[in-house]
Amino acid sequence: MKIDTKKTIEEDAELIRVSSEHYFALLKIRNGKLNHAENIYRRMINEITKQRHDTGECDHAALAVSTLLLSLLKQRQGDLEGTRNTFITFFRIVGEDHIDQCSCSAKVLQAFALFEMKNGNCMKSYTLAVRAVQMDPSLKHLLQWKQFRDVARRRQELRGAVN
Repeated sequence: MKIDTKKTIEEDAELIRVSSEHYFALLKIRNGKLNHAENIYRRMINEITKQRHDTGECDHAALAVSTLLLSLLKQRQGDLEGTRNTFITFFRIVGEDHIDQCSCSAKVLQAFALFEMKNGNCMKSYTLAVRAVQMDPSLKHLLQWKQFRDVARRRQELRGAVN
């Protein structure tokens, strides 16, 4: 088995670059420069999207990390619609790949579900959580949380009342 050392070195260099960008954004957040950190995250997402467009391949894991960090920042800024749009943009990009199984996408979906639950959108949250578990069965514990059990029970009651 031959190892492509040039490709491995390039991948390592890219990982170091992305990690450095994330760390730089964290420093900006700590210094209260939230808009600068947001620009860093958006630039990284745009780079990944451009790479996907140019090569036809998308690094879902890198996109997921930058999306999660940006969504946390938007929540910190109190921008709920911006947070929601960050998640939606992620799934618009990833959705073009027609994936059914992807643990990193499932984790973003899980975060989106928790965000919606926190903001009182219980039914939407439950639907997102169910989809996350379908994409990554290791997340099944999520549906065992009390909030999700309550919503599942309410959905059953509503279905029973309709029939």
